[in-house]
Amino acid sequence: MTDNNYSIRKISLALGLGVGLIYLAFLKPSIWGIDGNEMFWMSHSLVTEGDLSLPGSTGLLGRNGEYYSSRYPLISILAMPLVLFGLVSGYLLNLPTRYSATICALVLPLALTAITTALVFAIAMRLGSQKKGAYLAAISYAFGTTALVYSRQFFAEPVLAFVTALSIYWALGTQHREHIGAGVLASMAILAKPSGIIVGPVLAFYFFCKRYSWQTIIAPLLGTGTGVLLFLGYNYLRFEDFFRSGQSTNRIQWTGVPERFFGMLFSPGASGGLFWYCPPTLLAIWGFHRLWKKRPPEAALVIGIFLGYLVLHSLWLFRGWNWGPRFLVPALPGLLALTALIPAKWWKGLIGLTGLGFFWNSPSLLTYYQRYFAEAADTDRILRAIALWGNPADAPLFNIWPATLRQLGDAFSQDVRSLLDNIGEPANIGDLVTSDLLQIVAVWWWMLPAAGIPIWLGGIVATMMVAAGIWLLYWGWQQLSQPEPIVDKSHQL
Repeated sequence: MTDNNYSIRKISLALGLGVGLIYLAFLKPSIWGIDGNEMFWMSHSLVTEGDLSLPGSTGLLGRNGEYYSSRYPLISILAMPLVLFGLVSGYLLNLPTRYSATICALVLPLALTAITTALVFAIAMRLGSQKKGAYLAAISYAFGTTALVYSRQFFAEPVLAFVTALSIYWALGTQHREHIGAGVLASMAILAKPSGIIVGPVLAFYFFCKRYSWQTIIAPLLGTGTGVLLFLGYNYLRFEDFFRSGQSTNRIQWTGVPERFFGMLFSPGASGGLFWYCPPTLLAIWGFHRLWKKRPPEAALVIGIFLGYLVLHSLWLFRGWNWGPRFLVPALPGLLALTALIPAKWWKGLIGLTGLGFFWNSPSLLTYYQRYFAEAADTDRILRAIALWGNPADAPLFNIWPATLRQLGDAFSQDVRSLLDNIGEPANIGDLVTSDLLQIVAVWWWMLPAAGIPIWLGGIVATMMVAAGIWLLYWGWQQLSQPEPIVDKSHQL
């Protein structure tokens, strides 16, 4: 290992650990919503029953009269060790095991997002960035985009973002085993979420442009084929039908494609607004231009991943309780790596856009972004609230802060001891705001009194985590000023 590689890995480790500790201080106490709970209960069933079925009538009716999740398997499989740890911990501490298992499961998206932050730095370095530019880009990813929000949600997007970022990183490597590893990840991307099907073909095209061997070119295509077969098998295990996934194919529509395509980029409405919710991505345009002039295949790889997700989801009729362009979260690592390639004199602009992104996204550190949607649903305004192209006054972006203040206000009148047994159970339509999780400060340490531990003690621990995380990030920044060995910088932009 060269000194330069060792330095990059050391800085990447500081980034991942620093971001992870800060995220951990704000870990949510439970999962709110259908998607996350379905995937959690599948993981719970895999641990406790050894099968895919869900308890009660949760999910969709399928094989042997059981109910199954309509979501995706990879996050549930990866969360199994954490769920098991949570179940055992709950039993030993005399806590409701659903609560303890859920909070442990939520560590997974948090940890994967922290690792992905380190990958943004590493990808930028392989694209030819200066170290400081790469470091700032990674910080921008962690704190200036919707990655901050979805790191605290038990959704498929953080998993797919990690798989996508690692596949890009390995594809940019020079070793054959990295290229084969990228091909294997192409199969994992589909198990994370079927939209990951775009990863393999884009990798294969990149390898073709680099004139690699046919074995290298075909590896990601074989990975994609394997992923498709595994997902078809997953369908059969649930519904005894290879082609029934639980998602309606009627939502694949050509009608409205332009509105969804441009909406995911420019509209501040729900499910849209990449440049609104993730302001640093504006500078990815400049970074792409600079990279294209010197290294077209690498530029095509990163932008191909982004366009693949954008075009694919433009074909999908989405109308959910999403915070910003949820479906573009897996493309964010590559886009933020591109921002590292802007000239050093414009780094202050990247910092400013990161601050703006943090302002938009930071309310989710203490509350659930779904609080605004619940308020809208209770007052028959939900269709306006989830509109992609609607009145900006109804967009969640411009309503998150008032909704956050209302949730925090409600939290100080709640006795968390009375919430623990039913935590995570949503209320009925028309009364959603009364859901337990929408009435608290949405951090783990707020629930400590239910276990007989004072909040202030948890607050001190969380403060120490944030302080340690900031120190690690500062230490990593200081390492960037250390003298570097003489290396070939012909690719540096």
